[in-house]
Amino acid sequence: MANTNNILGVSSFELGAPGDGVMGVSLTNYPDVEVGSVNIEGSQANEQTIPTENSDAYITINGEATPSSVTARLYGVTPTQMVELAGGEVNGTDGLWEAPKTIPNIYLSFRMKGQPINGKVGVLEMAYAKVTARLQGTVTKNGLPAVDVTLTANTPVSAAQVEGPPLRFGVEDAA
Repeated sequence: MANTNNILGVSSFELGAPGDGVMGVSLTNYPDVEVGSVNIEGSQANEQTIPTENSDAYITINGEATPSSVTARLYGVTPTQMVELAGGEVNGTDGLWEAPKTIPNIYLSFRMKGQPINGKVGVLEMAYAKVTARLQGTVTKNGLPAVDVTLTANTPVSAAQVEGPPLRFGVEDAA
């Protein structure tokens, strides 16, 4: 049924260090996700048409694919969490986040769960996601800056060279 096999809202948005080719076990929940900010883009194959001398469109095949991704806006991100998302460090004297001079490549595990629907909860997971994060927004009396996060699915590979799926999606029993 469509009303149970889906993600309704965001009940948890978790990120943390990946495991050895699998989902990380210690994930931090980022509870303050801006309403309407989470967007999911599934993987999409880019088609390529191969022409011949007799036909401009002899055959169409799948070319390179665009990987799956999730974007979101997070409020209330702490300086320590900014280090996890964007690199840099927390100043030991005043506790402020200090941005890195060069933006590092950061890979984390990601799990998002929706609100329960009829005893089921929608789940989306990326065991090994490339993370891009930046501060963004306008500071006003009725607006807050946020951290824009983009998570791009990568294929997790264990030390034993076993590959896992770049993305998992579905429903499970609500806890």
